[in-house]
Amino acid sequence: MTDFLTLLTGLATTGRLGELHYGASLPELAARYGDPWDGGRIHRDRRWPHAFGFGDVQTVFCRCRELRSLSLPIWHGELELPQRAGESVTLPTRVTETELMAALTAGGRPWQTITYENLPDQRNLLLSPAEELRVELVLTNRECHDEPPSEEWVLHKAVMWGYDHADCPEPDRSLPDDGWGAAEL
Repeated sequence: MTDFLTLLTGLATTGRLGELHYGASLPELAARYGDPWDGGRIHRDRRWPHAFGFGDVQTVFCRCRELRSLSLPIWHGELELPQRAGESVTLPTRVTETELMAALTAGGRPWQTITYENLPDQRNLLLSPAEELRVELVLTNRECHDEPPSEEWVLHKAVMWGYDHADCPEPDRSLPDDGWGAAEL
């Protein structure tokens, strides 16, 4: 099995985490990894977009059942990542800024560093592995919120999303219920 930093670098440079990628089909992912856990509605008054998860990978799908974004809660210290239906692997996720910069430099993809005045304890690395696709790696200067700042920044979370899916096509209502609320559209 690959280590977490290698998987993270792959996400940052290709936009893929295994079969999880922008535009991936929810039914195909469920066939590969097993049924996802239901994270609930994104908007109170609409079923879609809807959050689901595979292990600790948090995802959002539009009503046409395509993956629109994913998030990795790296601050947990370890992540359960899906391998195939009924199987997962848990990997430690502590990555320092020094390790991350070395891996991204070796991956050959440029990034933009973003800082925010109102968030002095955070900086973000923004990558674009493909047109209209973004990966953001959030670094903080502390391991936990209640600890003092440290000299070495650490990775806090990773997020991937895209911009090219403004209008979701109407789903085919003639198909049988897919188990993820097709009857509720």
